[in-house]
Amino acid sequence: MEHVSFAQRKGTSDAALVIEARNGQVHSLGLLFERHRPQLYAAAVSLLGYTSNAEDAVHDTFLTALARLDQLREPAAVGGWLHAILRNCCLTERRRRRPQIGGAQAEQHFRDMPDDERIETGIENRELRDWVWAALRKLPEEHRATVMLRYFSFYNSYEEVSTILGVPVGTVRSRLFDAKIRLSELLLSAAGDRDETHEQLQAERRSFYEDAFRTLYCGQRDKFLSHFSDDLQLIWSTTGNRFHGREHFDAEMDSDLRTGVRVQPKRIMASDNITVLEAAIANPPETPDLCPPGVVMVMKEGAAQVERLYLHMAARPPFPIG
Repeated sequence: MEHVSFAQRKGTSDAALVIEARNGQVHSLGLLFERHRPQLYAAAVSLLGYTSNAEDAVHDTFLTALARLDQLREPAAVGGWLHAILRNCCLTERRRRRPQIGGAQAEQHFRDMPDDERIETGIENRELRDWVWAALRKLPEEHRATVMLRYFSFYNSYEEVSTILGVPVGTVRSRLFDAKIRLSELLLSAAGDRDETHEQLQAERRSFYEDAFRTLYCGQRDKFLSHFSDDLQLIWSTTGNRFHGREHFDAEMDSDLRTGVRVQPKRIMASDNITVLEAAIANPPETPDLCPPGVVMVMKEGAAQVERLYLHMAARPPFPIG
C-alpha cells in the first residue's frame, strides 16, 4: 500500500479519523487531536483563564478521550464530544479551586449545582488501547505508577494517590501534569506504537498473583514470599514508615495467616516493571473489623523479584471485577 504522509491526511474527515483510530491507527488519532487542539485550548482559557490549568485541561481531555473513544456513537460528532469532555475537566478544576464547605451549606450547594457539574470525569475501569500502554512504558517509573493509580485505579483521588505513594499532593499533580504532556507528545508524534505484548503481560501478572495468594493460603508461604527480594523496600502509606528487608513483609504475612485474614485480589494492572494490585480483605468472622476492607499494593519489579512495595490499607474495598 502506498504510504500517505501526515500532511496529506489533513483533508480526511473527522469521522474517518475516528474510525481509523478505533482500529489502532495512532497517526489518525494524533491528527484528530491536533486538529481540535486550538479550539479546545481557547475554550479552556475562557473557563479557566490564561493559566497552566487551561493547557492541563486540554491534556486531560485527550487522555479521557483515549479511554472513551469506543463510546462515541457518532464519529462525525467528535468535535462536540471533545468539547463536552473538556468542559467537564474545566468544571472539575473550578470546583477544586472553591473554598471547602460542609454541613447544610454543602448540601444546599450540591442541590443548586447545574446537572453537568455533577458529571463524574474520572476514567477508572476503562480499557486502554495497546498503544496507550506502549506510551506509558516510556514514562519514568514514578510517573507511571502515579498515572496508573490516578486514571485506572479504584483509589484514584489526588489524596489517595498521594497517600499510597508517600508523596505530597503537589508532587502528584506535578507528576500528572508532566506525564499528560509527555503522553500527548508521544501520541501526536505517533511514538506510541501498538504494544502487542501488553495483554500478555497483563494476563501473566494477573495469573501469577492470583495463584500466589491461593498458594499462600494452602500452606505454601515460602513460595509466595520468594517473589519478594531479600532487600525489599517496604513503604506503609498509613504511617509513612519505611522498612528495609523482606523480614518485615514476612512478619505481616505471618500475622495474617495466624489471625485468619485473607487477601482477595480484585484488579491487577501491569506496565513494564510496575504492578498495581487492588484487593479486598476478608476478616475472620470472630473479628470482622480486624483489618480495613481493602488494600493496594504498588510493586516495582526487579530482574526477578519485587524490589519495592508500597502498602496502602484502604477504608473501602475495590469494586469487584467481573
